[in-house]
Amino acid sequence: MSSVRLHRLLLVASLLVPAVVFLAAAAWNRAEVLRDNEETITRTTAILHEHARKVLDTVELVLGRVEDHIQNMTLEEIASLETSGFLQRLKVPLEQVVSIWIADAAGRVLAGSQHWDPAITIAGREWFEVHRERDAGTYISAAFEGKATRTLSFAISRRRSTPEGHFAGTIHIALSPEYFSRFFQEVFPPGTHTASLIRQDGTILARSPMSSLNMRLGPESPLMRSIATQPDEGTFSGISTTDGEDRFYAYRRVAPYPVYVISGVDVDAVFGRWYRNLAVYATVAGLSALTLLLVSWLALRRAEAEQVALVQLRHESEQRLAAEQRLLQAQKMESIGQLTGGIAHDFNNLLAVILGNLDLLRKRITDERAKRLLEGAIQGAQRGAALTQRLLAFSRRQDLTPQAVDVPRLVAGMTDLLSRSLGPSIKIATWFPADLPPVKVDPNQLEMALLNLAVNARDAMTVSGKITISARAEDVEQDNVLSPGAYVCVCVSDTGMGMDAATLARAIEPFFTTKGVGKGTGLGLSMIHGLAVQSGGTLRLKSEVGKGTTAEIWLPQGEPVSEIRPCHERERPARRACTVLLVEDDPLVMMGTAAMLEDLGHTVAEASSGEAALSILRTDVSIDLVVTDHAMPGMTGLELAERIRTKWPSMPILLASGHAELPERAGLAIPRLTKPFQRDELENAIASMVTPNCKPSNVVSFPRA
Repeated sequence: MSSVRLHRLLLVASLLVPAVVFLAAAAWNRAEVLRDNEETITRTTAILHEHARKVLDTVELVLGRVEDHIQNMTLEEIASLETSGFLQRLKVPLEQVVSIWIADAAGRVLAGSQHWDPAITIAGREWFEVHRERDAGTYISAAFEGKATRTLSFAISRRRSTPEGHFAGTIHIALSPEYFSRFFQEVFPPGTHTASLIRQDGTILARSPMSSLNMRLGPESPLMRSIATQPDEGTFSGISTTDGEDRFYAYRRVAPYPVYVISGVDVDAVFGRWYRNLAVYATVAGLSALTLLLVSWLALRRAEAEQVALVQLRHESEQRLAAEQRLLQAQKMESIGQLTGGIAHDFNNLLAVILGNLDLLRKRITDERAKRLLEGAIQGAQRGAALTQRLLAFSRRQDLTPQAVDVPRLVAGMTDLLSRSLGPSIKIATWFPADLPPVKVDPNQLEMALLNLAVNARDAMTVSGKITISARAEDVEQDNVLSPGAYVCVCVSDTGMGMDAATLARAIEPFFTTKGVGKGTGLGLSMIHGLAVQSGGTLRLKSEVGKGTTAEIWLPQGEPVSEIRPCHERERPARRACTVLLVEDDPLVMMGTAAMLEDLGHTVAEASSGEAALSILRTDVSIDLVVTDHAMPGMTGLELAERIRTKWPSMPILLASGHAELPERAGLAIPRLTKPFQRDELENAIASMVTPNCKPSNVVSFPRA
């Protein structure tokens, strides 16, 4: 009887337990969906902030160039055609700019980037009246329709003053709200999402989807209330005062400018995902309930069958949990890889500017103390470049040059380096079979990986010890990670302290390290793992506390190694002066690279987009070489190269980019120069491409953005 009552309780529990699990899972998933949504709109807002900051900084630079240009000019000189021509050239590469204007103290236009009616005056415009009353610095106006352009714009302006401090007029640049709206739509399509650029007082400057830009959010709006309490950045939810939609929002101030970027997503869209998950959970809970009911009913009939079923169910649950944990770990590593790869690419652009300018500055400094300080700055920037290479290696996006490598010869060539790095107390032993086939890998990256493993092994040994570097060939037929094929396993073993199971499980995680503060980045094994995977293999670690560690780098076999002449025996390409078309959308990278090219004796024509480059090539027949970035809005560097090869098949093209994983283009073989690069690398790349007959050109350089 007690057994019957027990099984009746089990039947009730078979319904209650799935229901409770369903409710708990639903509550957890709701919190998870809200957390994911907050992270997504926060990341999106960061992208919008970076873009807006870049645009406004560029406009600030242009305002400064205009001020410097007209600083000592009379009104008649400012009103000359040469000044308007200068403004026109400034505007050409700037897609976000509608027009550039200089006005006198009465509001009459003295010079502009396009034709205007001399009778038109900007007196009465918001920014003009503000500057007439006081020096407001860099002022951002509300949206308006230009009198000359008939285009919706908003102005960024500065006051012009006489030497005595009296008002002398304004300089203003009209920006296109549509340009920002297009960028917002590229970040995420309109529909359930929205994005805006607003002034600090709530005036809407740009929005996606487009709407009236003359609106001004009142202090009672959810956004303005949130900004009042958190003026720099924050998240909130509320009903939009512009269209009445209930949304989740994130905002961020584009410091030091008095503007904010805001991104939002409809509440219905966010909870729609949760509702779909609830349907899945309900299905799983229902099936689980039916399964438990069936198991309980069978338990009433056969106790032994119930025991077998329970054991089997427990085993399946453990397998499913293990599979889910492996999947979550893989997704986490992939997400971190994508993030670090993107950050490393942007950091490469910054290092390209820093290293390029420091390299040029080194030639112009004669003071020995200043030279030492400059060398320190260059070494620091080069260490930053090395760190980005590690980040790219971890994210499997570094620029590799795989070739057939003889492992014994490579290890023999770095023996001295290993000895100096490890010290006299560490013994190094090698073992390689005579018939070991070559591996297909980037030799420089493999050297770095072996050196990294050797240094890690040294750090794992307290005073002295032995490191063994060996290799063996193996054919893999069935493996959970490696594809079937022929491989070479390169091993680095040590006699150190070893790792326990918990440390071994996390060893290749990025930024995980057991070394003290300042003694390790936690990227070494992650970089080696990224190199092995990108080369078609994998990294495996074997370790036991007190018995040392063995790191195995599995790499695919390559073709037989051919004899390669040492670098010092190769002929250095002859240097020639050329007319170079430089295509780059980042103004700072553009200025740095152009300065390098001019320092090398080349004449530079600049284009900030693929379309601008094609326009120059159609009108200027004296271009000898095209140097282009890859990641550009509108048209990528590879797409530009295809267009150039179609119309000008003999034109040399050099692709300078921090990207490594570029799409394949059939029949398109283009030399690569990896960012960041220095002056000598740029010189060698150009000299190896141009013909001996390339001569200097008299083409005038286009204005920089």
